[in-house]
Amino acid sequence: MNALKVTPMALVASLMLTNAYGQTAPTIDTLTVTGIQEAPLTQTILAGKQLNQSRVNTPNTAAMLLNIPGVSMYSGGGVSGLPSIHGLADDRVKTKVDGVDLISSCPNHMNSPLSYISPSNVGSVKVITGLSPVSAGGDSLGSVVSVQSLPPVFANKGENLAQGEVGASYSSNASAIGGNLNITGATDEFSANYTIDSVKAGNYTAGGNFKAPGNGISPSTVGASRYIATNQQLNLAWQKDNHLVEFKAGYQFIPFEGYSNQRMDMTKNQSEQFNLKYTGKYDWGTLEAQAYNQMVNHQMDDNTGARTSPAMPMLATSSTNGAIIKGTMSLSDTQLVRLGAEWQGYKLNDWWPAAYSTTGMMGPNTFQNINNGTRDRLALFSELEQQWTQEWMGLVGVRVEQVGTNADNVQGYNNMAMYGYGPNAATFNAQQHMQTNYNWDLTALTRYNTDKTQNYEAGYSRKTRSPNLYERYTWATTPMAAIMNNFVGDGNGYVGNISLAPEVANTISLASDWHDANKEVWGFKTNPYYTYVSNYIDATCVVRGGSAMVRNTCAANQYNVLNYVNQDAQLYGLDLSGNVMLGKLPQLGNFQMTGLASYTRGQNVTAGTNLYNIMPLNGKVGLVQYLGANWTNTIEGQFVAAKTNLNTVRNEIATGGYSLYNLRASYDDKKYRVNFGIENLLNKLYALPQGGAYLGQGNTMSMNGVPWGNAVAGMGRTFYVSANMKF
Repeated sequence: MNALKVTPMALVASLMLTNAYGQTAPTIDTLTVTGIQEAPLTQTILAGKQLNQSRVNTPNTAAMLLNIPGVSMYSGGGVSGLPSIHGLADDRVKTKVDGVDLISSCPNHMNSPLSYISPSNVGSVKVITGLSPVSAGGDSLGSVVSVQSLPPVFANKGENLAQGEVGASYSSNASAIGGNLNITGATDEFSANYTIDSVKAGNYTAGGNFKAPGNGISPSTVGASRYIATNQQLNLAWQKDNHLVEFKAGYQFIPFEGYSNQRMDMTKNQSEQFNLKYTGKYDWGTLEAQAYNQMVNHQMDDNTGARTSPAMPMLATSSTNGAIIKGTMSLSDTQLVRLGAEWQGYKLNDWWPAAYSTTGMMGPNTFQNINNGTRDRLALFSELEQQWTQEWMGLVGVRVEQVGTNADNVQGYNNMAMYGYGPNAATFNAQQHMQTNYNWDLTALTRYNTDKTQNYEAGYSRKTRSPNLYERYTWATTPMAAIMNNFVGDGNGYVGNISLAPEVANTISLASDWHDANKEVWGFKTNPYYTYVSNYIDATCVVRGGSAMVRNTCAANQYNVLNYVNQDAQLYGLDLSGNVMLGKLPQLGNFQMTGLASYTRGQNVTAGTNLYNIMPLNGKVGLVQYLGANWTNTIEGQFVAAKTNLNTVRNEIATGGYSLYNLRASYDDKKYRVNFGIENLLNKLYALPQGGAYLGQGNTMSMNGVPWGNAVAGMGRTFYVSANMKF
C-alpha cells in the first residue's frame, strides 16, 4: 500500500462500525499514514456534533459514554462517575486522559480519572469495549477509555489567529448551573489555548419519595449529591514541518462534592497536572514521546449538614510521574509494527488526623491508613498488524510489565485493646510489605471484510492487573475505620490483603457489522464475549475476635466488614446496536430509528455467587429527526430490567426495572450551539442499578447507623438548556 494523505479520524471512522446513533466521527487534524491501520470493530469514537450532543446535559465526563453499547456507569459524585464496561469497572478499565494513566488517590475513589477533564474541554473520546491492542495500555483487564482534550489550533501560513468560545448551562433539578470559556491565540507555528469550566449544583430530587425524611432532608431529596467543581487547562503547542510539541498544564479545584453512597464527602480536591508530548513523523514512521506529572491534595469529611456523625478529617496526598515512548513504522506495504515502553511512579500518603486530643476512639494519634505507599510500573510492548489479503487482516501484540508496590509501617488512633487498632497494626507491621509482580498481556485477533456490507472480528486476549494500594495495604478491621475504605459504594467496610495476586482476564470476543454499502441507510452490530478472570479480587467476611468493636460474623440485611481475597470469576454477555433510516418528509427532514441493548452476567465461580454491581439487561430506542443541516431532535426511551442477580457477600441491594423517556433538541452551526430538553419526562421514581447503597444522611460513621436496604435513587424530571457561542 502506498502512503496516503488522510485524516486519522476519517481513517478510523471509515473502518469502524457506525455508532448506536448511526453517525461517524468527523475528521480532525491531518497526518501521513503509511501501512495498513484498522480500528477494532468494538471501537467507538465520539467527535463533532455527536460529541457535542453527548455532553450538553451533564458535567460528568463519564456520563458522556452512556450511549455506547456495553458501557454503564458506577455513580459517585456529580462530576466523578466511573465507566463500567462488560461488568468491569474502575481500575479494571484502562482510562486515559490525554494519554496519561491517572490514579484515584482516595479510599473511596472519589477523584476518578475522568473527573480531571470537564465535558466542555473534551475534544474526542475513543472507547474500545471488546479486545484492545496491547499498545492501548496495560495493568487493566480489557476495555479502554481514551479521552483527549481539545486539539491545538493553528493559523494559516503567514497569518495570526484569535478565536474563542463561551458557554453556559442550566438544569432545573438541583438548580445546576455551569459556565465555560475557551480562548485561543495562534500563528502558523505556535498556539496558546486556555479553557475553564465551572459547575455548581444542589442536592437533586428523585421522581418520588424513596426513603424516610430526616435531618432536614425531604423523602424525595438525595442527600449528599450537591457539588462545586472547576477545571482549568493551559495548552501550548508548537509545530514545524512534521513535528508537534504540546505542553498542557491543568488545575482542578473541587471545594465540595457530595457522595450519597459513601460515609464521607469530598471536602477538597486540588490537582496540578503537567503533560509534555512530542509527535514526529519520519521516513520510517511516527515517534511519540510523553512525560507527565500530577500532584493531588485530597480531603474528606462530613459537610452535608444531613449526617449526624462527628467530624472526622481524612487526608491524602499523591504524586504521579510517568514517561511513554512509542514508535509506529511500516515494515512493508502490508505490515505495520508498534513498539513502546512506559514507566509510571506513584506515591501515596493517606492519614486521618486525631479528632480527639486525649481520649476516645479517634485520638490522640494520627491514624495512618496508608503510610508512604508506592506503586511503580515498567512496561514494554510490541505489536504487529498484518494485511494478509484484501479481505483478511490480523493483529498480534505482547506486553510485559513489572509492577512493584510497598508501604511503611502504620499506627492507629491509639493502642487501646477495645478498639483493636494496636493488634491490627502489629499484625500488619510484622508482614513483608514489598510485593513485585511480573505480568504479561497478549492480544491476537483477525478481521474479515467480505465486501462493503459485512465485517467480522474474532480474537483472544490475556490481560493482567496488579492490586492497587488500597486493596493491598489497608489494614484496620475496626468497623469505624474499615467502612471508610470502600470504592464500590455498597456501605460495607473493607480490609486489604498484602498477599493478593494479580488478576488475569482471558477473553474471547466476536464482533460483526452488517450495513448498506455506504453506511447511510441501515446498520446492525453484534458483540458476544466471554471472560474468565483468574485471581479476581472479590471479598469475604472478616472474622476477628478479641474486641467488642470488631464483628465476629457477617449477617444478612446489614453492613459488614469484608476482606479482599483472590477468587475466580467469569463474565459473559452480548451487545447489540443498530440504526435504520425511516425516510424523508417534505419540510420535516430525515427520520432515523436507533437502538442498542446490552446484557452482562457476572459470576464468582469459586464461591458460587454473583459478582457485585453488574448492570442488568438494558436498552435504548430513539427516534431522531435531522432537520436541515443544523437541527437534530430526539425522542428516546431507556429500558432497564430489575437487578436480581445479587452479591450475597456484600448484601447487595436489589433494584426494580424501569423505563425513562427523554426529549432532546439541538441546533449546531459554525457559530452557535444550543441544546435543550427534558430528561425523565414522566418523573419516574427509580433506583440506580449501579448507584450503590444510600448513605446520604444519618450517623454514617457507625457501621449500621444508617438503615440498610435503600438504594440511591435516580434523578427525577429535569429541564435543561445550554448555549455556546464562538467568537
